[in-house]
Amino acid sequence: MKEIQRSATFDINDATLDELVSIHGLGKKLAKQIIDLRPYSELHDLVKVSGINEKKLESLLPFLTIKLEKKTENLAESLPFGTKKKPTTRVGNTEAFVFLENRNERMDALLIMLGGFFFGLVILLLRRSRD
Repeated sequence: MKEIQRSATFDINDATLDELVSIHGLGKKLAKQIIDLRPYSELHDLVKVSGINEKKLESLLPFLTIKLEKKTENLAESLPFGTKKKPTTRVGNTEAFVFLENRNERMDALLIMLGGFFFGLVILLLRRSRD
């Protein structure tokens, strides 16, 4: 087993058995239990492992990290009637709706907005002229 730096931090969802064992306070048995209960959504989930309580977890936290994986779902299955386009895209940690993916869709949307504006303006002017 090669020597691993004690100051290193390891992702609890990706760390190897050797990496986990290199952390002070984790033996092979506890490291194996951590690996068997993967994946974890947050570090506090480690208290579900037999042998890790709040105090033990507190001593392990400086050596552990967790990467949040992007959830990948098959969006095509949830779209109505076989729509092929993806309705959302990931932007940082939030989802942003992507309605206007190409130039023609943007131009159509602009024309609809301008048409609605002018139609509303005509109605407003007609109402004022009646008063």
